[in-house]
Amino acid sequence: MKKLVLLLGVLVSMNAFAGEFDEDSPEYDTRPVPGYTEADIQRKIQEEMAVACSNNLCTIVGTDSSGSGWTVAFQVGYGRPTNNGSGDTIYIGDKYQQDSDKGYASVTVAYKNYKCQTNMRVTPSVYRFVNTYMYNMVNADGSTKRNFSPADQTVILFYTTMLNKVEGCKNNNL
Repeated sequence: MKKLVLLLGVLVSMNAFAGEFDEDSPEYDTRPVPGYTEADIQRKIQEEMAVACSNNLCTIVGTDSSGSGWTVAFQVGYGRPTNNGSGDTIYIGDKYQQDSDKGYASVTVAYKNYKCQTNMRVTPSVYRFVNTYMYNMVNADGSTKRNFSPADQTVILFYTTMLNKVEGCKNNNL
C-alpha cells in the first residue's frame, strides 16, 4: 500500500510540472491553417487574371525604372580622334589632324535620361500555377507559413528566376 501511495504521489507531482511551460512559449504552438479555401484562392486569382491577362498572355512580373546620369569617357590615341556621338567631346590637341603619327587626347561628357519598363508574360496556366502556390504560402492572418514543402520551394525558386529575368532594366541604358 505504501508503494502505491508513493507511486501516486510521484505521478501527481510530475503532472503538476508537466504544464509548467505550456503558456510561456506561444511561438511553438501550432498555427491554424490559412483561412482561405481553395475556391477563395481561385476566385481571387481569376479576378487578378482579368486585369493581368490579354491575348492569352498574363503579365506575372515586371520592373519600371527611370533615372538620369553622367558618363565621362577618356580617349588617347594616334591619328584622327573618333566620337561615336554619345556626347560632347573636348579635344586636347588638333582635332582634325590627318597624320597618324600625331597623338591626341579627348574627353567625352554626356548626360542622359532613361526610362525603362520590362514585363514577363506567361500563359494563363503558368500564371494560375504560380499564384496558387504563392497564395497558399500565406496564413489567414497575413503571416508567412513556417515551413515550405519541396514543391513550395520549387515555386519560390521559379518565381525568383522570373524576377531575375526582368532585372535587366537598369541605368546601364545610359
